[in-house]
This record gives sequence, C-alpha cells and structure tokens, in this order.
Amino acid sequence: MRRKAMVAAATVAACGAGAIAVATPAEAAAWRNVGGKAVAYNGTLDRVDFADKGAGWAVGSQGSILSPKTMIVRWNGTAWARQASPVGLVPTGVAAAGAKRAWIVGFNLADRTVGLYWNGTKWSKVSYPTVGMPFMVSAGRDGTAYSLAGIDSSAGGLSSVLRWNGKAWVKINVPLPPSSSVTAVQVRGKNDVWLAGTTTDGIGVTAFMLRWDGKSWKRIDVPGSMGTPAYRAVMHRIVVASPTNVYLDRVSQTAQLPNALMRWNGKTWKTINTPLNAAGLAMSSDGKSGVVIIPVTTGNRSQYMHYNGSAWRTLNGPVRNGAKVQGGDLDHRPGTPGIVGVGAAAAQNKSSPFIEYFG
Repeated sequence: MRRKAMVAAATVAACGAGAIAVATPAEAAAWRNVGGKAVAYNGTLDRVDFADKGAGWAVGSQGSILSPKTMIVRWNGTAWARQASPVGLVPTGVAAAGAKRAWIVGFNLADRTVGLYWNGTKWSKVSYPTVGMPFMVSAGRDGTAYSLAGIDSSAGGLSSVLRWNGKAWVKINVPLPPSSSVTAVQVRGKNDVWLAGTTTDGIGVTAFMLRWDGKSWKRIDVPGSMGTPAYRAVMHRIVVASPTNVYLDRVSQTAQLPNALMRWNGKTWKTINTPLNAAGLAMSSDGKSGVVIIPVTTGNRSQYMHYNGSAWRTLNGPVRNGAKVQGGDLDHRPGTPGIVGVGAAAAQNKSSPFIEYFG
C-alpha cells in the first residue's frame, strides 16, 4: 500500500550518508523499456515480483476505484503478455513461487478484500478474510506464502498476518509485541519467514523484526527511537539476502528522523541514511549483498538508488518527454544481474504504465 501522506512528509531535503554517484548518460541508457504492447493501456502498474528468471508478474489497474479493471502482465521467459482477471480490483501486492503458483491481493468496493491465485493455467478468486485492507504479499519458491492486512498501518493501526493454506488465506496468530503494527514481510521458505514493524508504549515508538525458523518466532529488536505514535517511522520493506544480511527500509514521517536503510548482520545494526533523505517507496535485493530503492520523483524519468553495501549510486530510467514519471515497484530477476522496475508516466489526463529493465 502506498502511504501518500507519509511519503510526502518524508521527502523533506536532508543530507544523506555515504558516497553518492550520479549516473552518466551511458549508465542511464542501461535502463530500457521492455513492456511492449502488454502495457499499451491507460492505467497503472504498481507491483512486480519474480520467482525465477522465467517467471514474473506485474500488476496494476485501469479505471476508477469505483469500478477498477485489474491489469495483469506476465513474463513467460520470452516476452510480457497480458492476462485476464476473474474480478476487478486494485492490486496492492503480487508474489510468485514459480511459473505455476502466484498470488495477487487487493481490494474493491464490492468485496473489500480480494485474493487471486494462479494455478499455472488461470487466475481464480480465492477467500481472503476481512481483517483490514491487504497491502503486501510474499512467497517462497516452495509455495509458502504470507500476506499482511491492516487499518492505516502507516499510523500504527491494527494489522494482521495471513498465510496461504493451499486453498485460501487464513489469519494466523503471531506473538507480536503489544500495540504493534506489522508492515513488511519476506518469505524465503516454510522455515524462513521474516516480519518487521513497530510497537509503542503510548509515548515512544520502537521497531522490531520477527523470524520464523520452522519451530518458533524469534524476536529481534531494532535499536533507537522510531518517533512518536502520531509521527512514527514505518518499516516499509524488508529484504533478506541471508540471516546475516537483512535490510529494513525505514520511511519517516517527521524531519527529526531521517529516511534510512537499517542493516542487520546477525548481531548488530547499522543505519545508512538515504541520499537527499529520499523515502524508499519500494526496495529490492540487487542480487548480491546490496539493495535498490525507488524514491519519489518529480521529473520525466524514473529514478533508482543502489546501495551496494558500502556506497550509493543513483541511476535514471529512459526519458519520457512531457510526462511526470513515478516508479512504483521493482524486483531482482533471479538467476540474472537484472532488475525490473514498474511504474507510470502521467501526461495530459493519461497514465501510461511502463516496465523497465536494467542489466
């Protein structure tokens, strides 16, 4: 779920930590359009996820929130192709386990919460409890899948953790800290699931991670204040390269706390401020030991900020003349050095979705 008010507040300029390199024209040219006719419509692409180099999905919508048309675009290993949806919804998350298993979560006015499942042949509507708005889904290659739902989770509202049982989404009990809000999940397998969020004592806010190791949930506290209940930082995304290399995307709602990456090495935490205090709307592994984030942009090119584990580099996507461009999501394409980014370019009452590839 995009938290527009939070993001707007988080883009106040401040100094970022670490070295920053601006892309040269040659570097920028490395990003290229790859969507083709599959993205030739007036609408959005908001989420993308790859299970392996030959299986990935990007999702968005067309039309109004009152009567949305779901837009599903699949990478089959050769090209991007449009797929039909059994119901209209605004997607808020997509996750793939492979070419024969994938999930979409979202909402519409008729059903409120909506889940879709891909069985290798078609998309079908599946049960998703009304426990708040679905805003995230993650899956491992073994078919383990978790989803998060909540009521204004960016402000510390109630949140729920759900698991796919093979036929439907079911709410599960997780030993969350009191007065907590879970806002990020990554599934690596049935015995390796990570959650992140914040908790409050009514005065201050702190952050935490939980890891499921197949037997129990282990809590990992995150040091430092995350603001106050009314102006808390949000653990917006989590990327787990390994149990000793975990990144949290911390998005702040107050100028007193900068936007940053928080990196866990299995024993201690390190905070890495983002360049120009950019808020990370999305975050993905770079396929190695670093991550790539998408910040808020105002120009005619998408932007990607790459942290390789020691320094930042900023790259831009292709120029889209006469348009205001904003990236929505990105994901590393497993088995390759490539990164796939999706978003939309707005111009003259039209929104043109795009898929960009780097690598």
